[in-house]
Amino acid sequence: MDRHANSPARGLALVATVVLLLVPPAVLGMAALQRGSALLAIGAIGQALGSALLVRSRYAWRPPASGIVICLYLIALGWLWFATQDSPDSFARFGRGLFLVAAVGLLVCHDFIRTGVEPRRRAKKWTTALLTRAHWPRTADEVAHLPEVRALYTAVRDDPTLAFPLLDDPRPEVQLAALFALRDRETWRWDATAVVVESAKKAVTSEVRAATLRAVATADTAAIAKLIGESLRDPSPEVRAAATEALLTGGDARWAFLRNAVRAALSDVHLAADGPLPASAGRLPASALCDLFTWAGEPGTLAERAVRTLVTHYHAILSAGTHPGLAAELGRQVTDAESPAVLRLELALLLRNLQLIPPALQDRMTDPDQPSPVRLIAVEVMLAADPEDVTALDVLRGLGRQQNRETGLAIARVLQKYCGVAFGLPATNASVKQQTDAVQRVYRWATSKLTGGPVDTPLPGRGDDEDALGGLPPSAYPASAPGLTPPKFKNRR
Repeated sequence: MDRHANSPARGLALVATVVLLLVPPAVLGMAALQRGSALLAIGAIGQALGSALLVRSRYAWRPPASGIVICLYLIALGWLWFATQDSPDSFARFGRGLFLVAAVGLLVCHDFIRTGVEPRRRAKKWTTALLTRAHWPRTADEVAHLPEVRALYTAVRDDPTLAFPLLDDPRPEVQLAALFALRDRETWRWDATAVVVESAKKAVTSEVRAATLRAVATADTAAIAKLIGESLRDPSPEVRAAATEALLTGGDARWAFLRNAVRAALSDVHLAADGPLPASAGRLPASALCDLFTWAGEPGTLAERAVRTLVTHYHAILSAGTHPGLAAELGRQVTDAESPAVLRLELALLLRNLQLIPPALQDRMTDPDQPSPVRLIAVEVMLAADPEDVTALDVLRGLGRQQNRETGLAIARVLQKYCGVAFGLPATNASVKQQTDAVQRVYRWATSKLTGGPVDTPLPGRGDDEDALGGLPPSAYPASAPGLTPPKFKNRR
């Protein structure tokens, strides 16, 4: 469906199509009733069946449907002439004339469109209207919904060069109108894409550069790929987002061609605030997943953004429920020693937040060969289901004896939230003294000879609105950034 299509115009086009297709069977049917002719009745039924096959055509008077409609009218003309040639009445003469005039008119319209004369006329009309327009909307979105832009969008479907005069205008709003009219094209000629790329290099506003990338996202040329690769590190966030959308539109082939450009963009420390690749949720091709898994094990900004991109991608798929076996596959990644440690932690947090850690995976995540943060996440899930789970408490005791400050704080929060033990830790911004006291108490509890659960006095009035591992509830991990990382832990096994 054309995103710029005008709903009233589409409605009128549908009405015109239906009327055009109903005329032959209606005229033949009325003639059959008037004359009591079985032959005309058969012709009307045949015309109705033929028209029914074309009723879904949006524009019956345009190629390729117009050629078939012309044949229907000529067949109806011949049928009516053959049935009424002996004794033609006024209605029969009217029907013959109507069919002949309609067939000739459709043939003229068909040739005008097929030869490009009519699209050029309409494109000229709307480009002139846009070039002479005095008042423009303030935002790019409003420009995209101008009636002239929507009409030009339809007029340049077969020939994008008809909109190029607008690209030569120095006004950004006029250039935006042309680029919006060129969106969603299925095919591009290389010479047409070259003109658009050159106009993008001359653009001075980020809106025009972003609109250019979205307009040529479906083009498959080296010039477009180069433009996308350069735009991944554009100073404007809007342009970088548009470049990522164009990158993912090309699938595996385009990703393989631009792999080094993507790596350079993810490694750029000046773009670290971008987080995951924009518009990548649920859209990454297979080759991108392989590269991102590899980059997740490298140091610096590259690994961080690669991990966040993967987590955002998997969060969208798991939330949609379109891949039933994905949760189990990610669970295997969490417990796989070959996977990067940061990625394992982020995937474990993702599965926990979506409540997709089954008991079997919980047991595997608590094994001694797993990193401490992963074991703590599994323990939190287990204690949320049963605050007196002996296995979970034993794992906490083992972790508490490591004498690691961050691990001790995380254990204190888990015990405080799920087991009702009063460690005096606020939800956020605990003082150094509070943290030190909590860590010491955790160590004393972990090294005591008690075999039961915590014996401290429960903290009255504690709710379930804080995340024991990070001071945030699971709902605080938004869909756009599901991999918010809790405090980092040193794994001392």
